[in-house]
Amino acid sequence: MADRQGFFRQVIACLREASATGLMSDKGAEVLTGLSGRATVGALQRMAGLFRGRNDVCYLEIGVFQGLSLLSVALENPDLACFGIDNFSLLDPKGENLGIVRDRTARLGLANATLINEDFEAALAALPQRLNGRKVGVFLIDGAHDYRSQLMALLLIKPHLAENAVIVVDDANYPDVRQSTRDFLLSHPEFRMVFEAYSPGHPANLDKATLAKFEDGFLNGINVLVKDPEGSLPEMLPPVPDSRLLYVNEWLVHRHRLAELAPEALALAQAMLEGSDPAPLLERLRAGVTAEMAARFPDRNLHSAGLTEGRFTSFS
Repeated sequence: MADRQGFFRQVIACLREASATGLMSDKGAEVLTGLSGRATVGALQRMAGLFRGRNDVCYLEIGVFQGLSLLSVALENPDLACFGIDNFSLLDPKGENLGIVRDRTARLGLANATLINEDFEAALAALPQRLNGRKVGVFLIDGAHDYRSQLMALLLIKPHLAENAVIVVDDANYPDVRQSTRDFLLSHPEFRMVFEAYSPGHPANLDKATLAKFEDGFLNGINVLVKDPEGSLPEMLPPVPDSRLLYVNEWLVHRHRLAELAPEALALAQAMLEGSDPAPLLERLRAGVTAEMAARFPDRNLHSAGLTEGRFTSFS
C-alpha cells in the first residue's frame, strides 16, 4: 500500500515536471518528428524511467505512427525494453510510415525499441509471447480513436499490467475517447485517473499562437490512469457530453446499406449545405459502392445470415 502510494506520487511528479519542462533532453531532435505534445512525450519518458533497470517490466504503446513517442522513450531509457504496436492502416496514405520508423530506429542505434507490426487486438491477445513474459509498466493508447478501439485497448491490457502501472490515453480531446475512458473507470473501480489535460480544439483547428502553446504541452489532450485496487485515490472522471445521440447514430449507420461510406456521405451533405460543388464528392461516393453493399437491404442489415439458431456451451 505504501509502495503504491509512493508510485502515485512519482507518477504525478513526472507529469508536473513534463508540464513545466517538456522533453527530458534534445536527444534525437535531428531525426524525430511527429504529432505529440512535448509534455506528453516528456511525461512518457519520465514515467518509463520509473522502471529503469527492470528486466521484467516494459514500455508499450499502441499507435506508433512515425515513431516519435516510442523512440523518444527508448532513447532516454536504453536499459528498458520498449515496444510499439501498429499495423500502419491509419494516417499513412503513402504507405511510408513503417519504413520511416525502421529507418529512424536504425539511425538512432536503438536496440531496445521493438516494433510489433500487427493489428492491436491480435497483438494484445498474444502479448506474453510478444513481450517475452514481461509485464507492462507504462501503456500508451494512441491508435484508432473510435469508442470500441479505445475501450478494447483498456480491457485487453488489464491482465498484462505490472503491479504498479500507468496508462496514458492520448488524444483525449475526442469525446468518444473520454467516454470510453469514463466507462472503463466506472466499470473497473480498481483503476483511478490521476491527471487530465485538454486543449480548446484539434491542432488542425487552432490558430498559430494557441497551437504553439499546446505543442509545448499535452497537445490534443491526455487522460492518465493508475492501478489502485485499494481505492486510496478519489474518483476522478473525464467530462463527456450530456447527450449520447452520436452513439445511437452509430447503430443507425452500421445497419445502413452504405455504412462504410458514411464519412463520404457526410462530406457530400456538407458540400451541398454550404453551396459547394458536390459533383466530385458524389462521384467519389458512387465509386465506393461495392457489389457487396449493393446487394444489401436499404436499411436494417444485421449480417446475421448463417448464424446458429441455438448453441449451448460444452462442459464436462
